Amino acid sequence: MSNTRRIAFNTIIQVIGKVITTVISLFLVAALTRYLGVSGYGQYTTIFAYLQFFAVFADFGFFWFLVREISKPDVDQEKIFNNVITFRSIMAAFIFTLAFFVAFLVPQYHDIRTGIGIIAAASFWQALNGTYVGIFQNRLRMDKAALTDVLGRIVILALVIWQIKMQMPLERILWSYFFGNLVNFVLSGVLGRVYVKFRFAFDFKFWKKIFRESALIFIVSILGIIYFKMDILMLSLLRSSTDVGIYGPSYKVIEILILLPAMFMGNVFPVVTRYIYAKDNRLGNAFQKSFDFLVITGIPIAVGVIFTASRVIEIVAGQEFLSAHTIAPIFGLTANSALALQILVIAVAISFLSHLFGYMIIALGKQTKMILPNVILVIFNIGLNIILIPRFSYIGAAAVTVLTEILVVYLYWRLMHRFIDLKIHWKILPKVILGSMILGLFLFICKNLSLWFLIPAGIGIYLIILYLVKGFSKESVLEIFRPKNI
Repeated sequence: MSNTRRIAFNTIIQVIGKVITTVISLFLVAALTRYLGVSGYGQYTTIFAYLQFFAVFADFGFFWFLVREISKPDVDQEKIFNNVITFRSIMAAFIFTLAFFVAFLVPQYHDIRTGIGIIAAASFWQALNGTYVGIFQNRLRMDKAALTDVLGRIVILALVIWQIKMQMPLERILWSYFFGNLVNFVLSGVLGRVYVKFRFAFDFKFWKKIFRESALIFIVSILGIIYFKMDILMLSLLRSSTDVGIYGPSYKVIEILILLPAMFMGNVFPVVTRYIYAKDNRLGNAFQKSFDFLVITGIPIAVGVIFTASRVIEIVAGQEFLSAHTIAPIFGLTANSALALQILVIAVAISFLSHLFGYMIIALGKQTKMILPNVILVIFNIGLNIILIPRFSYIGAAAVTVLTEILVVYLYWRLMHRFIDLKIHWKILPKVILGSMILGLFLFICKNLSLWFLIPAGIGIYLIILYLVKGFSKESVLEIFRPKNI
């Protein structure tokens, strides 16, 4: 199978899997927001946002080190995998235990410390599962990762619904994530046996290499998570749980949408890594095709969400989150979850390009050069949040996210071009803008129709317009199914 077909297959499978897990996630959000209320859901959101910081420490850059190392020719993949997962197990156990005890030092987290402990334990299994995902990613068999993820999510959903029916408190509900993540990890281990045989490995000399090279990716990752996730934690510290609760559903939708560029570039990553190390001239073509795909998908997603934000929030979280607000209207618009979502989705569209440039820098092995730009981004993000959150709350946090993402794209683009001359052809952009404008017009005119009709109809209209203006051709679609390399 050609690289184009394999990347397309993996991306399509991941998208299908992600659609299923997204539907499950939306059911979870709908159930939890209605059961917990604005303040209770704010506590739930704070717990997960807090643990996500420590999850980056637990990952420590292991995932991308693993994918990059096993993508190199003539390596012992089993040795690399077993040493990585052993090192990762020890690191994750330490980090998540530390996260639980650090929560005792934050007075604002007094009521959610037990919940933090439960999700810390659940995050341990999620961290280990990421090692198997690296193997599936390298083999371009993300169908297996998608399957285990879906089954784990089904377990979580079933347990959450059962707990809600039993009128259990938040702490009991959170145990659903522990068991769901455990199922996900066990199933990944079973499906991954065909590629690697798991056993603990203690090659301390190799561990030094893992630590040295993963640490560079880790520093970049932790800086990235700070500027991307800091808004929720700062909201929890500078405002109230109600503010976090209003922001939570919008942020959950954004977390789902931002997985698309991450999934796509995750599938492209092993291929471009091989091209770089082999000095293959197909690298430029792969880069351009990646750029075209990300532009074709990113802009219409933003337009679609902007025109349907209120309907999305109503479905996801309920009418209460459209009326709830803690600040005055902004430019005459009610400062609710829908407005926060409309602002945040602009950052998502911009992030499609930051993913492209960021993954290319890591593939080049230049992740250490990303440290300074990310320090700048952290300072920029925290500084603006300190200024805007006290006055504009979650709307200020959303605006800061957009401004930060613009700066990310600029800094990453400049950094990438320091090490490789990959030119971008922008001819796709005006065609995408035209298609997105017609999409927006359709959504505005038909805004009273069912969202379940508007979404597929809007996608169809956009693709038809894009095809008519030659944004893509029949040949480019058929290429996916031909035995021809990218």
